[in-house]
Amino acid sequence: MLLQVRDRDDTAMATDNEAFSVRPVFIGWITLLIQLPLQLFFTLWSGGFFGGMIEATGLFGRGSNMPVIVFGATGFFAVPVIAYFGRKLNYSRTEYRFFTDRLEFEEGFFSINEKVIRFHDVSEVTLHKGILQRIYGLGTIYLATQATGSSGNFNPFVALGFGNVSASGVSVRDVTDPDQMFEKIRGLVDAQRG
Repeated sequence: MLLQVRDRDDTAMATDNEAFSVRPVFIGWITLLIQLPLQLFFTLWSGGFFGGMIEATGLFGRGSNMPVIVFGATGFFAVPVIAYFGRKLNYSRTEYRFFTDRLEFEEGFFSINEKVIRFHDVSEVTLHKGILQRIYGLGTIYLATQATGSSGNFNPFVALGFGNVSASGVSVRDVTDPDQMFEKIRGLVDAQRG
């Protein structure tokens, strides 16, 4: 089996007509709000587990809650820092390039995910605008294929910046003017399927 590998700057890629490209918009406080349940869990878990283990050794004296407080505080402050910078780095690297027949994108920072989705394989295009997204005029457009299903799955590690935002499906996340973008994408898909 012979595989042909092409560079992005190759002339074959340059001859394709790129219809448009879009990048996700990063809103820091939304990232912090989304990860809040994980932050609270890791605060209690790290304080109870690690602090409890250290407290049981008696290094700080019997009855001292200092290890629980230190490990709990570490969990409380470390999780949002990791989530914030992980998501920010992930979004800064992500770009969705729409061609007349396909979507190409690369996303991620801690782990890289590159995909090419042919529009004739897309079975459904869905627009989702959550309440926090609507505040900033953002939305997520989900392209379902037979391989991905019709809706995305929740991945808690995405909130921390680990994993890829589209690993569980093909989501064009946090785009500006989502209604217009939805119509553009739906038009490209319909032209290939029709």
